[in-house]
Amino acid sequence: MLAGAGPWYRSRVGLFDFRCPISGLSLRAANAVHIGLIEATAGRWLPLTLPLVGCYDRAGSIDGFTPDFRTALFVAGFAGFVRAGRVAAPGAREELADFTRAPTIERLLYLFERVNTMSPWRNIVPFTLDGCSLRQVLIHAGVFAALAPATPQTRPPDYEQLEDQLARAPVAAQARELFEAVIIESDAVRGAASVALRQLTRLDRWLEQHRRSWSPDCESGQFYPDDDLKFAREARTTLAGTPVLLLVVDRVIADLEAEPDD
Repeated sequence: MLAGAGPWYRSRVGLFDFRCPISGLSLRAANAVHIGLIEATAGRWLPLTLPLVGCYDRAGSIDGFTPDFRTALFVAGFAGFVRAGRVAAPGAREELADFTRAPTIERLLYLFERVNTMSPWRNIVPFTLDGCSLRQVLIHAGVFAALAPATPQTRPPDYEQLEDQLARAPVAAQARELFEAVIIESDAVRGAASVALRQLTRLDRWLEQHRRSWSPDCESGQFYPDDDLKFAREARTTLAGTPVLLLVVDRVIADLEAEPDD
């Protein structure tokens, strides 16, 4: 659970699991990458946030991470959008009000979670920025790292280099508003932001090459260890043509098979 999370967070009941939309692996008891998305044009979704790695919380989001410049950018930028009247969430008024009163990454992720997990059961729950729909994608952390490794840099980019990289990155216009503040940050922050943007670019290219979407439909439900193993073995077949992902799947299968029976 997120450090400092209040009763509003702890009071949630029930379990809600997702499968990774790229690999089909279960996210139950796994690390996952959270990326906020916005529908830039009809049917075309783009990243709104930098990737954030945490533990899947079995409630539709992630926790267990340490807030950093990514979370600070996301919270500050989204709070600005809300203050400017650019965000609408009529299906999650209470969650949006909680975030507005006290903008934190916990409340923001909870807002994204509630809208996304409620939508399958209540059709589409409206959640928009500038009239464009918002949602999230959760990707198995091992899969994300395999397709978009965080390659370290020998030296951080200067202001102009990062600004140019941001202009070319496969992100939405609103994302560039969120990230603009990082250009004048420290060398360490600019370097980390550059690595994260490069990861998004690598994954975007892989998705395009494989005719995949940033925002695919994905299976959800309440999963158990037997389900996790079944999904992983299925992935062994469906990902046979992608060796880099088979390495991830084989590690997952080995870990699951090594788990003691209850």
